[in-house]
Amino acid sequence: MDSATETLLRDLEASPTDLRKLVVSALWRDRSSITIESEAVARWERDDPHRWASVQAWLLSRGVTIMVLRPRSSTVTSPPARTSQGPEPPPAGMRG
Repeated sequence: MDSATETLLRDLEASPTDLRKLVVSALWRDRSSITIESEAVARWERDDPHRWASVQAWLLSRGVTIMVLRPRSSTVTSPPARTSQGPEPPPAGMRG
């Protein structure tokens, strides 16, 4: 492990985030890209922006591309509301 990585890992020990796990994972997996959920990125930017910037710089210096996943829409689509125009006629063959 190079000195820049050791220094980064030591610095991340004081972070209130799980950024250290991300760096360790990137070390072990040795991939050219990583995928991160946008919620995690938002949390790191809010809770420890300086260290998140350091981790980004470290990943990019190793040639690792960061792909951010957007959250899926949590809205459930429902059928269009019916307009109230009186009762619906019964289906064919069901008339009395």
